[in-house]
Amino acid sequence: MEYSQSALVEGIKNRDVVAYEHMINQYTKIIYCLAYNILSQSLKKEDIEECVSDVFLDAWMKIHEFDQEKGNFRTWLLILTKYKALTYKRKRKVSNVIGMEEFEIKDGYNLEKQFFLRQDQEKIIEVIHSFNKIDKEIFFRRYFFGEKISDLAKTFHLSRAAIDNRLLRGRKVIKEALNYE
Repeated sequence: MEYSQSALVEGIKNRDVVAYEHMINQYTKIIYCLAYNILSQSLKKEDIEECVSDVFLDAWMKIHEFDQEKGNFRTWLLILTKYKALTYKRKRKVSNVIGMEEFEIKDGYNLEKQFFLRQDQEKIIEVIHSFNKIDKEIFFRRYFFGEKISDLAKTFHLSRAAIDNRLLRGRKVIKEALNYE
């Protein structure tokens, strides 16, 4: 069964389990992607999955706080995800303190490689932020949130070929920035 946003919210407010399952099926991927982006450096996959489960539980428990007049449901879920993931990250920082005597660098090359990968990631984000507003949003939604090209084409009222071309141009700009600077 397909739900409109308002029908889905009303279903969850009325404690309809089918609506809740539909919410989980529809939003798991994007919520997992956001939680993964925030937590992948500090937590294991199981912890990230637990965070995602907690987001859905929070949505079920706090659905009456959602106001359809103020925003859309997907955005509200992503905000819940962001704050839940940051809470997980904060808790992990407190319990993840290692004494210097226990710390050992096993392979300097890997550490150096990680450093340069991190620099490349920061450069890529910087380049993406230099894109125009539409291209930036298309690029983030495709590569960071994993949205399908066909869905992007519908959202932005562009052809699939136009979306492909914008993504291709963006990748070229990023490659140039990484290779020539």
